[in-house]
Amino acid sequence: MKDTNAIEKALQVKVNEECRVIVDKFIADLEKLSKKYGGTMFYDFRKDNYKEAPSFHVQGLSGVTNVLHRMILTNHSDKMLKHKSQELIKKLDLI
Repeated sequence: MKDTNAIEKALQVKVNEECRVIVDKFIADLEKLSKKYGGTMFYDFRKDNYKEAPSFHVQGLSGVTNVLHRMILTNHSDKMLKHKSQELIKKLDLI
């Protein structure tokens, strides 16, 4: 049972890393944009374009990084883990 848990944890690490790469690419582009044109260090996340839409603010690129990484993991990590598990089982010829 410990081996199964270790394999699942290793796959979760891979999922986390894959999501981090996606966020890091976006943040790198955002840094280029900021260096070229300037801007504020506060980022506004708003559901819609109207003034009363739910929103929240984060400070700096680290705040944006944390929000995006958590958002991607929340939305995709279970499916990614399932897919990676199926790939591993197929590679090991267990089914």
